[in-house]
Amino acid sequence: MATSSRHRAPEHYPRKAGTNLLGKQGRSQRHELVTAAGWVVLLVVISVLSAWAHHSLSAARPAAPSAPAALPAGAFDPQLPPLPMSMQMRAWLNIAEPSLIALVNARDNIVAAAAQGDVAGTGAACRAAADPVANTQQHLPSPDAALNAALQQALTSYRAGIRYCISGTQNQDGEDIGQATADIGQGNTDLQAAVDILEGDLSSDAPDPGVLTV
Repeated sequence: MATSSRHRAPEHYPRKAGTNLLGKQGRSQRHELVTAAGWVVLLVVISVLSAWAHHSLSAARPAAPSAPAALPAGAFDPQLPPLPMSMQMRAWLNIAEPSLIALVNARDNIVAAAAQGDVAGTGAACRAAADPVANTQQHLPSPDAALNAALQQALTSYRAGIRYCISGTQNQDGEDIGQATADIGQGNTDLQAAVDILEGDLSSDAPDPGVLTV
């Protein structure tokens, strides 16, 4: 007997293959791709920031001082030997000689004016001698201690003689003039001693016509 259509079992139509499965898989794959892409971007950003930070710190860090080059075993740094006294004195004389010559000339001017009995001229010569004395003092010390002592004694005597000379000529004071004569004479003796020492220091050099004479 034929079955009624009302009681016929519902027909099951086959699903189209992959209709829902592909939809789910597609959404899942897109989600995974988006996630993976996000991680890649994050890693790139972290790498860039790390590189920037490393560069900034390297630029800000002061450079370490370079270590001195190590000397080979047995090597040493020898000190240069001192120059001979003649070379030291000639170098000093090249600078000090103009002041010494001016001092000798000033002394000669005082002696010449006093020998002529020119009181006013003697006083003027004494006043003019103050500058050569001061300039010579500025060139001390020399490399030779003995020369320093002799020159210092000469300058001390000249200073005292100049003071008495100026006072004696201004006040017509015979006693001050006499003291000035003694002090300046002592200065001449001390200066000659200094020149003798200087010539001894230069004795190893060839004779030089420009060497100071008094």
